Amino acid sequence: MFIVIILVSVASLTSLNNRRNAQDALRTSQAQFAAEAGLERAVARLWHEVLASAASPSVSAYAAELNRIGLTNGTTIASLFGDPQSLGDGSSFVVRVSRQDDTSTDPDAIVLTLISTGTLADGTTRRLRQVFRINRAFFPFDYALLTNNAECIFCHLDVKSMDALRGNPTADPSTWWRRAKVGVLESLIMRDNEEAGVVHGSLVARGTVSQQYSGNIGPSNLYRTTMNPGDARIRSTALVSVTPADCSTPSNCTTPQNLYYNYPDSNNLAAFGNRAPDGELPDSFPLPIADTNNNRLIDDAEWDAEVSSSLAGTSESYSAGSITAAMTINPSGSLTWPGGGSVQTQTSANLGQSPNNVILDGSVTPITLSGTVFINGDVVIRGRVRGNGTILARGNVYVMGDLTYDCGTESTLAACDYSTPGRLPQLNLIAGGNAVVGDYMTIDTWRNDPTRDNVDMLSPSRNQQTMTFCRANPTNQACSQIRSQPWDTQNPVGPSQRPNLALTEIANFNRRELQRYLRDSNYRPRLYTFGENRIYFSTGCSHDPQNYANYSAIRGGASVYFCRGDNPLSTVTLTDAQASSILSRAARYEVTSATFNNAILKNLWADSMNARGTGPLRTDGLLYSANAIFGLSQRKYSKLNGRWDLRGGLVAADTGIFVPGPGGGISGLTIYHDNRLRPRIATGQQAQLNRGIWEVVGQ
Repeated sequence: MFIVIILVSVASLTSLNNRRNAQDALRTSQAQFAAEAGLERAVARLWHEVLASAASPSVSAYAAELNRIGLTNGTTIASLFGDPQSLGDGSSFVVRVSRQDDTSTDPDAIVLTLISTGTLADGTTRRLRQVFRINRAFFPFDYALLTNNAECIFCHLDVKSMDALRGNPTADPSTWWRRAKVGVLESLIMRDNEEAGVVHGSLVARGTVSQQYSGNIGPSNLYRTTMNPGDARIRSTALVSVTPADCSTPSNCTTPQNLYYNYPDSNNLAAFGNRAPDGELPDSFPLPIADTNNNRLIDDAEWDAEVSSSLAGTSESYSAGSITAAMTINPSGSLTWPGGGSVQTQTSANLGQSPNNVILDGSVTPITLSGTVFINGDVVIRGRVRGNGTILARGNVYVMGDLTYDCGTESTLAACDYSTPGRLPQLNLIAGGNAVVGDYMTIDTWRNDPTRDNVDMLSPSRNQQTMTFCRANPTNQACSQIRSQPWDTQNPVGPSQRPNLALTEIANFNRRELQRYLRDSNYRPRLYTFGENRIYFSTGCSHDPQNYANYSAIRGGASVYFCRGDNPLSTVTLTDAQASSILSRAARYEVTSATFNNAILKNLWADSMNARGTGPLRTDGLLYSANAIFGLSQRKYSKLNGRWDLRGGLVAADTGIFVPGPGGGISGLTIYHDNRLRPRIATGQQAQLNRGIWEVVGQ
């Protein structure tokens, strides 16, 4: 009997404890519901109400409104709503909010940490913590390459996601790659029936894609992709032909495609359910600094306004930052790389508010970036880079060597693991003028046969002279090269009096701008020069380099051809009045630098090349030019072997790049797209709220 009584007592106590524990758990859950209600009320107060009261939906206006209500950076409000807020069931909540902005990102982000305490009438409590992060919702840009106009670049091009650095996709879906995208706003020219590259994803064209020699609309017959229509990821590296989808019939573009024609702009989305078929393509080329007066130049007022807003913390695109590097500011005389010397820290206040031309050398001590640094002039750069930030040069940017990320700490250098991009540094390298990568100076652009002769390609004596000089002296060694181009079947192998890549592309870009002006006399052309004030253009329709006699300066009596590919359709002879109007209206961009002349740049390039081993030229980060990007890696130069690996992205209005590869079907330029890097598109950068997952931090 005694044992029975004990067992009954134990059972009763256990039942009582279970009921008590259940009641405690219920009260704790009710307190948690009250705390969750506090977090939801905080969203309404700190996001919707504050943003509605702000002067604009931008982050800077949102921050100003937070400041007005007393939540400045570094402060805490112990009770966001004052007295405890009662709920209908007798529970209540109190929300504590602290603000500590994150200045490690570019641009900065506003970070709010909330602790919501839910309380029941009997005193039971539950505390939850959640982090709100408010940052810029940049234009949904997802392009490995974005350009108005491109030619040459698709020869031997390979565009893929950074996922490719983890290995090839297999049957396991976790190995499939993100799609890469190439965007073309005006024109892309590929060579007919020649190796025309691979995009592991989609080519998105609002402008024209055509073949150079025939003028036929459409890509080269040898252009390939690895994306099957309808797929959201790359499942295999097997090459397939593209399947064009013409978006002028919206039903053609309802699923992901590998080649889009007539891609809609923001004014023509109604037929697509008011959403772009496969992500937005900018209506026009995005400029890194707003051209408020539409003169296609960065005027003093536009530059000063952007620098000042960054320094004041009100810029929607560029957080104020700093750069620490071995650097030479406003150099003169015989110039060399600073190496490990002259390491200093500078900001936009020092480099951006008055004219400065800068050499940045990360070959010994990595260049360390935080935020945005404006430089009011030209920049020459090479070496290793750490941190997360932006270099924005008002003038030209010259990448004269390898430019790669470093993942070491302090004085220890360490290679990065590119299979985990989220841990990599981030570099946005922006030129308000032009961006140049490699030996654009050389006359020996087209040397593809490494066995033909033994010219010293790193000698300044092989630098291209101006068009005016070479038209008068076509046999000069700085105007003449050994022809070994397989595509030039009309001329025998031997001396060739033709310009290099930079001059050829300049003349082609200028011809296109003249054609646009002649269609619309209100158009303001953007014209390029090379080492002289005179502006030259290609008089015929060929896009390949021609004899110097086939180029003309802009003048009365000069002929401007209208073309389909290399085929002439019609011609217009400029009048004196037209030539005068063009020259007075045009925005001019000089490819060479007054501070870093071509001989200086050749010597800096030679120093970089002589100090490296053999392998593709390497560039990490986003290369972004408001105007043109010129890039060159010759097959003839054995250390590079015609290859360039770009791990980031490339954005330029005009793209003139020649990277032929070593031959044998091996790619030349390989772009591994890092989708963390996005150009700063001035419009549409509204504030966005990202809420972290809440966590329990106490009873």
